Amino acid sequence: WLIGVFASAWHNAMVFSAGTNVNNSDDPRQDFLSLREKVVTLQIASVSADNTPLASYAPFVWHDNACYLLLSDLAEHTPNLRSNPAISLMLIEPEGEASNPFARQRILLQGQAAIIPRDAEPYALVLDKFQQRFGNIIEVIATLADFHLFQITPQSGRFVKGFGQAYRLSGDALDQLVHINPAKP
Repeated sequence: WLIGVFASAWHNAMVFSAGTNVNNSDDPRQDFLSLREKVVTLQIASVSADNTPLASYAPFVWHDNACYLLLSDLAEHTPNLRSNPAISLMLIEPEGEASNPFARQRILLQGQAAIIPRDAEPYALVLDKFQQRFGNIIEVIATLADFHLFQITPQSGRFVKGFGQAYRLSGDALDQLVHINPAKP
C-alpha cells in the first residue's frame, strides 16, 4: 500500500513537471522581464496603523523603474499605505500556465509607497500608461476623487524561477539577477 502511495505521488510530480511554461527559457533575466511585463495585477502586503497585516491586490504599470498603483480610499490598503508606506509586492505566474503549483515563477519586491499629486509631472504620463494597458475604465477612475496614484519605489527584491532557481535583484533598476545559491546552477 505505501509503495503505491509513493508511486502515485511520484507520478503526479512528473505530470506537473512535464507541463509547459510559456516563460521558461534558459535565460532567467529574460524570464524575469517577461513575467514583469505579462502580469497585469500584483499582490500587495501592507500593514495598518495598529500593525494588522493585510493582503490585497491591484492592477499596476511600470514607469522609470517604479511601479504605480491606482488605489481607492475605500480599499483597506490605501489607509495602510498612508500611515505606513512600507510595502511588499508579489507578481506571480498565472496558475494555469505554471508547470508546477509549488514552483510558480514570481517576483517579490519590498519598497516604499508615496502618493503622486494629480498636478505632479509623472501623473498624466502614468495615467496614460494605465489607459493603454487597461482601457477606457481609467477615464472613469481618473475622475473619482477617492482614487490616488501611488508610486512604489522598490528597494530590494527576488525573482524565483523555480526550484533551486532564486535570484536577488540588483542594479539601479532592480533588473539584474544574482543567483542566491551559485553552487547549484
